[in-house]
Parts: sequence; C-alpha cells; structure tokens
Amino acid sequence: MNITTIIILYNSSIEESSTIQSLLTSNITNINLKVIIWNNGPKPLMKDEYLKFKNIFDSYKIQLSIFENIHNIALSKIYNFFVTKKQFDFFSILDQDSKLSSDFFQNIKNNSDYDVIVPAIYSSGWRTKENSLCFPIYHKSRDLFDKQIFEMGEIESISSGLTISKRLKDRLNENNNQIFNERYALYAIDTCFFIDLKSLSDSIYKGICLGKIDHSLDFKLQNPNKISSSRKLEMEYSKVLNKILYAKKSKLNVFLYLLRKLVKQKYSFYVFIKLVKCLIKHKHPRSSIPITMKQLL
Repeated sequence: MNITTIIILYNSSIEESSTIQSLLTSNITNINLKVIIWNNGPKPLMKDEYLKFKNIFDSYKIQLSIFENIHNIALSKIYNFFVTKKQFDFFSILDQDSKLSSDFFQNIKNNSDYDVIVPAIYSSGWRTKENSLCFPIYHKSRDLFDKQIFEMGEIESISSGLTISKRLKDRLNENNNQIFNERYALYAIDTCFFIDLKSLSDSIYKGICLGKIDHSLDFKLQNPNKISSSRKLEMEYSKVLNKILYAKKSKLNVFLYLLRKLVKQKYSFYVFIKLVKCLIKHKHPRSSIPITMKQLL
C-alpha cells in the first residue's frame, strides 16, 4: 500500500517535532511510506539537520522530501497542492506536535475499504487537566463521538491524523477543485472539510475512527484572557468566514456584528479594518498569496 503523509512545521526544527520522532517508531510493514515535511517558517531549516534526517529516513526505507516557504502560507493551499499532485492510496495530514501510536499506518492499511480514517485525539488540558479524549465529536450535538464507523458529515475532528483515500479525493475533485477550502488559512480548515462531506452523506463513502494520537491542543484557546492578539485575530477571521460561507449570513449582518464588537471595544480599529477586508473579499488575507516553495530534498 502507498501512503503519503505531510507534516507541517512552524517555528520548529525537524528534531523538535514529536510527530516525526513518533513516526520513526511506527510499524510500516508492507507499506510504501512517503513523508513530506513542509517548513512554513518563520526561520529556514538548517542544512545539516535535514540532511541528517534524510539519512535517518533512508535507513527506515521511508522516502522523504522537504519543502520550505518561511512566509506562513495558508495551510489549505499546502494541503491541496500535495493531495492533488501526489500519487497515493491514502493521504494523511499531520501537525508537528502529535504523538502517533505505533499502529497508526497499519490501521490505514488494514481498513482500506474506508475513505476517511481518523484517530481518537487525546490531549491534556482541553476537556480535563488529565490526558483525555477530545475528538472526534458529533457535528450536530458536539458530544464526543462514541462509535467507530461514521457517515460523511456526521463528525468533526482536527486535521492531524486525518486520512483520506484516493477514491474520495478523486470524487471531491470532480465536484470541486479544492479538497480543502482555500478561503481559510489556519483555523476551521478541518471543520469545513468535515462539513463539506455532508454532500456525500447518502453515498457509498464511509469513515472509521480507530487508533490514537496524543496531540498538544492549545488549552489557551478556550480562555479569551490567555489568547495572544495574533491568535485572536486568526480565530476572528474564521468566524467571519463561517458566518458568510456556512451560516449564509449577509455581508450587512456580519458587518453589524463586527461593528458591535468595535463599539464594545472587543476589537481595536486596526483589527476591525482587517476583518472588514476579510468580509469583503470572502477569504483570509493569506489566502490571496500564491503558493511558492523551495524544495530542499
């Protein structure tokens, strides 16, 4: 079986990535694994380091390629570029700070009849102080998913560990050239992907949840007082786009929402103007930046 996985790095070296470290201990028996590392900035990778890891991956008989653009390109564009360009049976997306169980890739190989495969996501501090189950969740109730097999559009999860089949990719390409919504750059890309699968709810495509990932979910995102100003802005971009693209609110309705926030001093005028521009263009500002890259390996 041919599995391609992409790991996005941001403000991290290859060696610091818990995902890469755990991937090297995964069971890849009878799997042709291709790993893409994308460094999204803000600093370039050091040549000595990526050559070192090239040798390590070679010793595990894993094909490694590394790309770099240090200007924080929209993740949706990166995902779409590789999922449409690469040949694979299954394509997996991984964040830089996930710890894969040793059977992660075997779970994909052994469940090749399914088209969406997601692991159970555990994290400490998200729901409880202890390491606990956080995703997937039911789309409607927001309760934790408590089954194994799901229909398209029934659940939501995070992007790390999300695996899709070539068959599903080809079907989505028939209806829409974008597997992931390129109007988004960071937050809500994964949510939108799962919502968009609703159009296939009556189809032959099915999903399964199995395996486990320990992932570092940012607990601060649930406490407004602890979120940095840059994170708050990113979250507000996704809220504006969700209202326009999925809740089908009018531009006037969303503008008045932003204006109320400004009046209540929830936003600075600088942030307000940025969000209004996002509203007018119907996309995140980084979504206007074309994807370019430097291939290191």
